[in-house]
Amino acid sequence: MNENDLKKFIAFTKDLLISIKDKQEYAWFVELYKEEIANSFFNSQSISSIPITTKFDAITEKDIIRVKSYLNFIDRKAINYGKEFYKNIIDKELRESLIIDFKEMKIAIKDDNIIEFGRRLCLQVENIFNFSLKSLNVHTLILGNQQHFRSVRPNWNNWNGNPFNFYNSFFSINRTTNQPEPVEISKVSFNTKSIFLSIHFNYQVNARNIKDLYFLRNKGSHRDQLSQQETQQLNQLIKDFDKNYSFYYKVLFDVVNGIQNI
Repeated sequence: MNENDLKKFIAFTKDLLISIKDKQEYAWFVELYKEEIANSFFNSQSISSIPITTKFDAITEKDIIRVKSYLNFIDRKAINYGKEFYKNIIDKELRESLIIDFKEMKIAIKDDNIIEFGRRLCLQVENIFNFSLKSLNVHTLILGNQQHFRSVRPNWNNWNGNPFNFYNSFFSINRTTNQPEPVEISKVSFNTKSIFLSIHFNYQVNARNIKDLYFLRNKGSHRDQLSQQETQQLNQLIKDFDKNYSFYYKVLFDVVNGIQNI
């Protein structure tokens, strides 16, 4: 490979990275490129005798085409899985949004990024929660039967906890007028939305598994801010991920099949 060919390759590589650097779906590739090429390859001591200018000699344009083809294959395969999984979702905008996060969830698994997997799965679940609650017109629903929604006792086996006061969860008191106001659905806690919908539609989801996923979403990207106990919990979740993966995936399955107005 002569100098002109090398310059063409550098220009091609630069254009490739620029074209994908701001696209979230290729973040894993940019990071992998950084680690495997920019860091590992150029810092390798095992080939220190080889001048840097010749380290790309073995790489051809066919290799680059293969990389692009591989990326397209991974994206397309993950997208197709998402389309099949969400084929019964009626609302087009919701379905498209869910498929995008489903794709990123699949790519995260392939990249062994457990935290991103949990985040993307939770995004799908909460997106479904928010859509369902809005479709139910949940604030009007609660106002229409306040007595019931201030003291909901779910029909759960072996449940002996306190009743749920959903009125207090979906309404707050305006400090100026001292009158109740609806709480924006996106600001209602994830746990409250999950419990409300599971009772309303009479479906079950494993509480421990959904809490694990929500923990991954909230804590996983803030490791430097975690307490010692939270750090231990995160490390344990990552360690046990392989044996729990199917249970986490079932959370998504149970939510999609249990909520009947999506």
